[in-house]
Amino acid sequence: MNRRDVIRQTGRVVILSGIGLLSIFLATNQKVVTPENCSVSPLCRNCGKFRKCELPQANKERSHGK
Repeated sequence: MNRRDVIRQTGRVVILSGIGLLSIFLATNQKVVTPENCSVSPLCRNCGKFRKCELPQANKERSHGK
């Protein structure tokens, strides 16, 4: 293994580690959209899917509207 291969392999490890750490950081700080959070509209009543939506925020919005 020569110096060029060592540098190339080290670069790959650093990049993959950075991607892994970034994904863990985003997931733990809830920056990643999960099925529990709507990404279409923050205001449920303005959303075209409001009547059929089963997300907790839509259910809560419907129950407050009645």
